[in-house]
Amino acid sequence: MNSKQLQYAIELAEVCNFSKVSEKLNISQPALSKQIINLENDLGVKLFDRKCVPMRLTAAGEHFIKEAKELLYREDQLKRSMDQYRSGEYGRLSIGLSPFRSLYLIPQIAKKIRARFPGVEISISDTNSEQIRKDVVEGKLDFAIVNLPVDESVLDYIPIEPDILVLAVPNEMLDRLDLKQGDKFTEIDFKDCRNLPCIVVEPAKEMRRLFEQLCAAEEIHPPIAMEVVGLTTAWAMARAGIGATLLPLQFLDGESLDQTNLSLFKIKNDTFRRQPVIVTRRGQYLSDYAKYAINLLRDASTAI
Repeated sequence: MNSKQLQYAIELAEVCNFSKVSEKLNISQPALSKQIINLENDLGVKLFDRKCVPMRLTAAGEHFIKEAKELLYREDQLKRSMDQYRSGEYGRLSIGLSPFRSLYLIPQIAKKIRARFPGVEISISDTNSEQIRKDVVEGKLDFAIVNLPVDESVLDYIPIEPDILVLAVPNEMLDRLDLKQGDKFTEIDFKDCRNLPCIVVEPAKEMRRLFEQLCAAEEIHPPIAMEVVGLTTAWAMARAGIGATLLPLQFLDGESLDQTNLSLFKIKNDTFRRQPVIVTRRGQYLSDYAKYAINLLRDASTAI
């Protein structure tokens, strides 16, 4: 049983005349008759009583035609809804990225996506990096933003704006650096932080590994004042004067340092960089709205 056979049976039920239906549907009468016979054989019942003149529906046929019309209606509605998803009128966009990037990267991008595709639901997965990488490889996300390196055997990637790492230092601790406050973005040697209480994120996080790499390179062991889960908490604790913390400068976008007690310092000779990339599973289907979001992120990075 297929849609064509349903349509043929419905049309035949309307006029009960093979000749008129074959002419209307531009199909030969023998071909039409064969389609109806095949349909009846598949169902195991007779739909039309051909002994009567004019031909008429059997009881089974009356029930079948009623249900066939409903089936064709639902099929039409399903096709229409799929057209809406294909065009981007409806859909779901799943993005994976770290919590701090969801703060500075996504708000304006999401606003533009919603303006262009108002029927699209945006789902943000801001979990840990390992889970995000696993989810994008398994095709659970449309795309994700992670740091290099990535598994290039299964993922395609597009570089975006690199992270600029800064050290946020409470002003009352500047004397421990033996530096003048000066410019908020003065560069410092990381070795000058040996006596500076530091706020770090948990060991599984990439920013913690960067911190430890910097310490190892300078052969220093600054005191750990606090270990927290994420950068948002680290930033809040630094603002409270508990210790200094390492942050991407982009995380502070829009923040007014004049309203905090913090100074920011770039790190001299910093060879430990974080290069974020947009990753997609190789060969995965991308909707129009996913492509639009990726282009927005890429263009925003180019413009900076």
